[in-house]
Parts: sequence; C-alpha cells; structure tokens
Amino acid sequence: MKLYADAMRTVLAVSLVATLALAGCASTKTAGTREPSGTPVAAKPAPIRIGTLATQDSLPLWVAEEKGYFTKVGLPKVEILSFPSAVECQAAFTAGAVDALMTDLIVPANLRASGTKVVIPTVMLGADTAQGRFAIVGAPKTTFKSMADLKGVSVGTASATITEYVLDKLMEEAGVPAGGVAKEEVKKMPVRFQLLMAGQLKAASLPEPFVSLAELQGAYIVPGGDDTKATENVSQSVLCVSAKYADRADGADGAATIKRLLGAWNKAVADINASPDSFRQTLVTKAGMPQPLAATYKVSAYPKAMPPSAAEIQKVLDWMKTKGYLSVEVTPRDLLEGK
Repeated sequence: MKLYADAMRTVLAVSLVATLALAGCASTKTAGTREPSGTPVAAKPAPIRIGTLATQDSLPLWVAEEKGYFTKVGLPKVEILSFPSAVECQAAFTAGAVDALMTDLIVPANLRASGTKVVIPTVMLGADTAQGRFAIVGAPKTTFKSMADLKGVSVGTASATITEYVLDKLMEEAGVPAGGVAKEEVKKMPVRFQLLMAGQLKAASLPEPFVSLAELQGAYIVPGGDDTKATENVSQSVLCVSAKYADRADGADGAATIKRLLGAWNKAVADINASPDSFRQTLVTKAGMPQPLAATYKVSAYPKAMPPSAAEIQKVLDWMKTKGYLSVEVTPRDLLEGK
C-alpha cells in the first residue's frame, strides 16, 4: 500500500507540473509576446478598410492593390473604398465603416478634439513642397500679378479645410494680413472649379488635378500662389487610422496590419517614382482624371512611409486655434501616438 501511495503522489506531482507548464504557455501566447523558448510570437494581421477620395493622393494604395503587394506582405484583406466627398468619407470613419482614411491634418485634429482617438502613421502626399500641388488660380480674363493683388478680393475656398489653410499661408507669405484675406465659401470642389471658369469667382484655392485642368482651359496660377514653390511645406495628405483599430481586442493585431500596409505602400512608391508615367492610366481609372489630362498629366513623386513631423502638425494646430476651429487642446503627440 505504501508503494502504491508513493507512486500516486509521484503521478500527481508530475501532472501538476505539466498543467502549470501548459498554463504558462497559454498565458504567454495570449499575451502575444513570446513562446516559452523566448521566440517572439508572430502577430496576426487583421483585415483593414481604408476610406479615400478619388484623388491622386491614394495612387500608391491602388498600385499596391493592382500588383498584389498587400498579399505579398501577408495582409489577409485590404479594402479601398472611394467616397464622393470628404464629408461622407469622414462620416464612414466616425461610424466605424472604415478603419482608416486618407485626409489632411485638419481632420485628425478635429476627430481627436471630438473624442475619437486616432493615429497618423504616414504622410501620403506632400512630404516636401514639390509633392501634391495646391494653388490659388485666377479666373480667365483676370490679370492678378501677385498674391498681394488679391487683397480684398473674394477667393473661393471652404472654411476649416486644407484649401483655406493653403490660401491663408500663401497670402501670409505675400505679406497680406489676415484681415485683408476675403473668402467666398464654396464647399464642393467641382462647383468651385465651375464658378471660377465661368468668371463667377475671380480666384479660387484648388488642388490638383483641378489646377492643371483650369490652366488647360484658360485660367492661370496667380504668381506666388503655387504651394510647391512656397518657402514652407503647407499641404499634406495623411493616413489617419482609428486608435481603437490599431489596438484591437479581438486577437488580431491592428498595429501589425499597419506596419505591413506601409511595407506594401513603400513597394508601390518605388514603382511609381521609378516610372511615373506608367501609372497615369491608373489615375484616369481610379481617380477619374479628366480626359483632357489623361495623356499629359504629370504624375507626382510619392514619399516613402513616414509620419509628419511634430512641427508640421503644430503649425496646423496653431492655425486652427487662431481661426477658432479647435476648442480643446490637441497636441502632436495625441495624433502621432493615438493617446
């Protein structure tokens, strides 16, 4: 009997050790950090839905999709959803219908101010002044010789948007005080373009490809009104990701997804920058590039994945505060780290 009791105690002890070891392994894997051997556990990427507009800013995403780069970097599913307006794209993001969106720095600041935590992992276009042209365009038959000539002239723009920010910054660079900048509120970009070309607006703040199309049809960039020639970089589009998505609680790793997404982005950027004209047709198809520009439009260079600097974000935040567009404190760290 004693031998039997001793044997049973031995069996129970071994079983207990094995159970604890298995529990330790399970705990380690659940935490998603390391295997018992010390080897890092591979992150499980999650599907991602990206909201965008039909503009040139998203060209590397479309190229990555066409070339299968998302699959090559191990992403299970990437959906690129185009919206007809920035308002609808932002609404989809706020509602959780998309996990990320292409936008400017003003939108993430407003989202954070309203309580939605976000993170900006990269600039999509506008890492330097040469990328992503915005311009102040004079209507046909007008004769503005400089930005200073626009003092007191109503310029078509939309309040609390990147086009207003560009207008204010270029007028400031021209020495025009804030009180001398007059504005005509025209929210929809196509309508603003049409009013300009019809002469109902004497000038307007526009992005590409509207700038090139306006030039083709008799309008012109007001001297000093081209942000690619400004002394500082004033227009950037960025990828804005929900902080909730980046820190998922369903076992998948949103942060790993973003890292791999940026890897696919870099592959597409390398292709575009090596042969820009090869991807003009993609812009025609995906971004609705007007046919008059289909054979001649100059495809921009694109930046490798890198977040905007804190200084660049702070300039936008300062402008928003001055204009009364930001009622609560938002810092660059809030937007870069999703805090």
